[in-house]
Formats: sequence, C-alpha cells, structure tokens
Amino acid sequence: MKSEFQKQMEKSSAQVRAAMKAEYAERRFYYGTQNSVRLRRALALNGLHHLQKRILISPEIHTIHTARLTKRFLSKLEKVKWSVRQQQQDLVRANRRYGMTVNPSSITAHDRLRFLTILQGFEVLDVSKTLKQVRGFKDQLRTVMEGCRGLWCLGAIEVEVVSMEMMRQLKDQTDSETRKLAVCEFMEKRLAKRNQGLSSYFLIHFHGVVVANRPRYFHELEKQLKLLWKHEPRQVQVKPLSHMFNGKPKQLEKSLKDIARYVTKGGNDWIGKKAYLRYKLGFDNEHLETEDAWVNRNWRRNKTLQGEHREEGLEDVLSMTRSEIYALAQVIDGMMAMSRNRTGYLVLGKSKRKKKLTTTGLRVFGRGIAA
Repeated sequence: MKSEFQKQMEKSSAQVRAAMKAEYAERRFYYGTQNSVRLRRALALNGLHHLQKRILISPEIHTIHTARLTKRFLSKLEKVKWSVRQQQQDLVRANRRYGMTVNPSSITAHDRLRFLTILQGFEVLDVSKTLKQVRGFKDQLRTVMEGCRGLWCLGAIEVEVVSMEMMRQLKDQTDSETRKLAVCEFMEKRLAKRNQGLSSYFLIHFHGVVVANRPRYFHELEKQLKLLWKHEPRQVQVKPLSHMFNGKPKQLEKSLKDIARYVTKGGNDWIGKKAYLRYKLGFDNEHLETEDAWVNRNWRRNKTLQGEHREEGLEDVLSMTRSEIYALAQVIDGMMAMSRNRTGYLVLGKSKRKKKLTTTGLRVFGRGIAA
C-alpha cells in the first residue's frame, strides 16, 4: 500500500501538472507560426487531434465549403438575372404600349442583392452555452425571413474570439477599430454582472446574402430585424454589394465568390483572403493584403503590441491563446455537426407569406424569383 507521503507527493505532482497545463493553455504563439501548427497544438491540450482535418479552420475543409457555397450563390444569381431580364422585357413592351420612356437598364441584378450582417451578442468562452445561443439564433433568423415578403437568404453564423483587453489598449485606432470597440463594450454591458470584465468573449454573428423580388422589401426586412436586434444601432446592417473595388468594376459573380470564401473561413482575422487565428481588432481588415502588411500596421502601436524578443522568436501578441483556439474549434465543430452534411453553421431562410393576387390571379408586384 502507498504511504501517506507517497499519496501527498502524487497529489502535489498532479496539482503542479495541472497548473503547468493551465499556464501553457494561456500562452500565445510566435509570429510566423502557421495556422495548422497553432490549431494542432491547441487541439493537443485535450486530445482532440481528429478535429484538425474536420473543421473550417482547416484550409482543405475551408476550400471545399467555399466551393459549395459559391455554387449555391451563383445558382441563385442566375435566377435573379433571368428574372431581371424578364422585367426589362416587360418594361420595353410597356414603353411601346403606353408611350413610357423608362430606361430598361435601370432595372439591374445589383438592386436585388444585399449583404446582411447581424451581431447577435457576446457569450463567455463556454462551448455548450455558445452552441445553445447559435441554435436559437438560427431559429430567429429563419422566422424573420419566413415572415417577410419576397425574400431569400443564405449565409453563415460565425463565432469570433474577441479580446476586449487588446482592443482597449490599442493606440491610433482606425474608425473601424473604434466602432468595433464601442459595439463590443455595449454588448459586454448586456451580460450578467458576473460575466463582465473578462479579457475575451465569443462574438456570435451572421453574414449572408439576401435576394429580394423588389428592392423595397429590403427595407421591410431591416425593419423586422431591428425589432429583435435593436439594442445597438450597428447590430443590423443591410448593405448593397460593391460595384467597384480598387477603382475597377467588380462583377456580382466575383463579389459572391469573395463572400462565400469569407463567411466559411472559421478563423478570426482575415488578411489577403486567408484566415488567421488572431484577434480581429476592427470590423474591416480587407485592406491588408499580406501578413507583412499586418505586422507593419500593428507593430509598436502600444505597449502590449510591442511584444518581446525571445530565443524562440517574436511573440505574436494578437495571437489567440491555445485555450481560445481549442474552445473555438469545438464550437465550429458543434455548429457544423448541426446538419448531416456538416453545414450546420449555414442558415437558409425564405419567405412564406402568400403573395397578394389581383382578381385575375396575377401577382400585384410582377414576376418573382424561383426558390
């Protein structure tokens, strides 16, 4: 039998190991450490190696899901373009018949698409609580879409690790960073008192593409969304897709491909069309084309961001910690598992309101879009 001394030594050793593991879990990675390495080491904390090639953070999985979502977006766009062509032809006939002078080219596919963003709110870094919020969020989104007229929406729920500590210490903030900090501070205040003041949280949000039979239906949608997400003015944004980028025309197909790539990234930051397991300090980071540009932008902006030279390298002070990456990986896996084909993070919503009919049985608002 073990002596009392041996038992005490074993207990002490277990406590030391647990303390060392906890300290290791809160460490950040060094600048230049690849995403795959960060993910692998974070998953190794509790033996979840099998998630390495199963979740959106994996470049291979991201590529597959980007292609699938792009295909769905482009298929919908073809239907929109067909509908627009029919409307243009109707207008040409109306011009001839009634002597009207309305330009058919004034009706465009761009007018029928919007990029929708909804910030649901904060949650502590608890996997089960976060997944419960995500399920409720999906139901809310579908319910709103079903109650509106002439709408189709497809997008992704994302969960981002937000560092309040890093955002508050940042100097020389851009407008995007200032706006994000203000929104996040507001959301933090809506949490229970016991959950306020933490260094980081999960930010649950939605990005998606909305198609409407008539542009005015976007206003109805925005109004309904703001009845639910009304606490902060920037919680709901319904924005047109860009016509131009870097001074050049941008086709709808390109916009939809970029959106599909962005909303399936899984990770936090997004630089040069690549995901990074770093804190995203502002709402917009698309102007940074390379990782070197990121370093030049953030290096020495305050005491925390200065980092320290070490034998192993330079600490990436905006890197998510191992424990944060581990928690995020579990959340992403849980969201993907909400459907059999691992696309449970996606939300598809369509109008269910019956279209008004005239006495002749024709739609009052003209041609619609096939579902």
